[in-house]
Amino acid sequence: SKHAAGFGANAIELFTEVPAMVLSAPGAAVPLPRLSSDHLIIIVSQSGMTPAIVDTAKLARKNGNSVIAVTNSSASPLQSIADVTLHCFAGAETVIPATKSVTAQMLLLLGMTGEIPKTEVRKLVEAVEDVIASVDLTKALFGNAPGRVVCSGFAAEWIADEIALKFAEMAGLSVTSESLVEYFHGPRGAVTPTMALLDFEDPNARDLIGDHVITIGASSTFEVVTPKTPTPALDAIVRLVAGQRLAFEWAKVLGQDPDADRGLQKVTSTH
Repeated sequence: SKHAAGFGANAIELFTEVPAMVLSAPGAAVPLPRLSSDHLIIIVSQSGMTPAIVDTAKLARKNGNSVIAVTNSSASPLQSIADVTLHCFAGAETVIPATKSVTAQMLLLLGMTGEIPKTEVRKLVEAVEDVIASVDLTKALFGNAPGRVVCSGFAAEWIADEIALKFAEMAGLSVTSESLVEYFHGPRGAVTPTMALLDFEDPNARDLIGDHVITIGASSTFEVVTPKTPTPALDAIVRLVAGQRLAFEWAKVLGQDPDADRGLQKVTSTH
């Protein structure tokens, strides 16, 4: 949910010109920053039950802040605290690695910044269906498993982080992640199998060709070609779904069960 929150913060700043930031994950010795009572707090939680998240909502309300909860649960402790609760209605997550709920969270947060035209929604649905069912991933599933995920385009760092998390949850792989710009600022110097999900309009993307990187995006020059949508923000959703599917497919290549819990739980019982 942190990565969905980052995507949402990027959308809010870009499309509404209202400053937005992602707070540090709550926990011991991690107090809320100083907030004025007119700051709106948006709390994103798939279950709405994580104790640390619920405690944060209580602290925010005590401070006089309005709280909007974004959850995938129709009823949760968070809902009883928040002023407004927005439900993703993505359906119950039946496995630990959340995919549809985090994708729905990002879309809901994007929708909060303004209405998405129905024509664009249809294009997104078509693109996602294509990525799930039709896009040929063969060229991205050979050799050594990726040790790095790189993304460009809208909310690049958050999309990369979420895809890397799926590789950990589904395939048991510890994968680093960064935006394309950050990749060129240093990580490029460490030779490791890299999977790059790119905005084909990014002029930096062409510098990856021949750089021992598997490139994925809406361009025939990339190894894996994905569909294009009408807007960069929706293209980011397509990249996310492509990354989710790649993590799933790599898990199978490595003989791993992508649905195994790996010691994880649906509700993280942290305080």
